[in-house]
Amino acid sequence: MDSIAFRKTLRKQRRNLTPRQRQHSATLASLHLIKLAKLLPKHAKIGVYLDDFGELPTGAIIKFCQKHDFTPHLPITHPNKPLIFAPIFYQIGKTPLKNHSLGMKEPFPKNTVHAHRLDCIICPLVAVDKSGNRLGMGGGFYDRTFAKFHGLKVGWCYDFQVVESLAVNDWDQGVDLVITDQRVMRF
Repeated sequence: MDSIAFRKTLRKQRRNLTPRQRQHSATLASLHLIKLAKLLPKHAKIGVYLDDFGELPTGAIIKFCQKHDFTPHLPITHPNKPLIFAPIFYQIGKTPLKNHSLGMKEPFPKNTVHAHRLDCIICPLVAVDKSGNRLGMGGGFYDRTFAKFHGLKVGWCYDFQVVESLAVNDWDQGVDLVITDQRVMRF
């Protein structure tokens, strides 16, 4: 199966989950976040995305940040450029958001920081293999960002998104750690 068809199949599998199944999986995955806390410095700055396309819900990550005095940051996209990030309030409803042309919500570009100022970036993915190679949505935003990022790169996904191996291109950037509803994998 080619990467376009493979992406489509896994994205459909994510979208077919009920809200209850998604939330249950997020609750299970959040139990593994304590392992992440041990790898981060005090007052860590963490990049995290808002789930919107059937991904594993990220609300638990925001709560995790609040509990551990970490500062969450949301990505802001610009065509063909690495992501920049803006700090968010712990209550997402109090953070002004706008709709990006690709459909996701992102903060207004105020008080932004470049990725190299973050300690960790938790990213979405369509699939990840057992070597830490990730298959993203196809826009290249995280690949461009991770190419110059030296902090901890973390994938956050359902366990069915973990596959044996993925074809890798020269520009593809993997992750250091994956947290699923079933396990933590460190590479």
